[in-house]
Amino acid sequence: MRKAAWLFVAVFSGSTSAFDGQPLYYEIDWGPVTLADVKVELLDSQGVRSVTADIQSRGAGAWFSDFRSTLEILHSRDGIKLLNGKSTWGDTRSNITVMWPASGSMPTVDLYRSEPRDYELTPVPEESTLNTVDPFTPVFEIGRMLDNTEKCIGFYRIFDGVRRYDLKIQDGGLQTLETKGPSNSGDFVRRCHITVKRIGGFSTKKGWFRSTESEIHRTLYLGRIRGYWLPVRFEISAPLGKAVARLSDKNHKRQVQ
Repeated sequence: MRKAAWLFVAVFSGSTSAFDGQPLYYEIDWGPVTLADVKVELLDSQGVRSVTADIQSRGAGAWFSDFRSTLEILHSRDGIKLLNGKSTWGDTRSNITVMWPASGSMPTVDLYRSEPRDYELTPVPEESTLNTVDPFTPVFEIGRMLDNTEKCIGFYRIFDGVRRYDLKIQDGGLQTLETKGPSNSGDFVRRCHITVKRIGGFSTKKGWFRSTESEIHRTLYLGRIRGYWLPVRFEISAPLGKAVARLSDKNHKRQVQ
């Protein structure tokens, strides 16, 4: 459950010049079951781009696996990119730092885990991390793109320090979603279809919740909030059901159904 919840954070990431840094709150559900709450702050202003994200298990998610994770990403004016992450689940904790040098060379990774994994990961070819970006770069770029082209299209080589994958985004047109509350996203949202090609860093462990990429469908909806294109809903559909992250207020009242 913890890994599924963090996948939403990897995808979440209007004027054409800035995100305002104000917090956004999401609730992650699997059908009628609540898994976790997410708080995300995005800032893009005067040459500095930053992300802070916090995810914490709630409801059935806490019952299956009590966890909390925080993520910080900073793109500095001098071209250096930095990712810091901290996670705790049960008695286990981990810290990770990834730095992309301004020179464009391969990123460096510093990873600590208080306990070793009880499963193997597929190998990450070292050369595959060259010219990669952090998981939130697509959110900033697609948000800007919608102001200019009104379509969400892109291809990204993603690396988060453990997992390396290619992300392809295709436009799905405009759609209406039922919204509630004063911070709703307006009459229309932009639907974006997301496909993932796994390169390395993924578990080799088999289980009930394992599906092939061809069986998984990911859809991101972006709406205009406070003048910016921001995620309002994200869906992952697999043979065993659908997980949905919905925009909510800080009191967990859903804004988008």
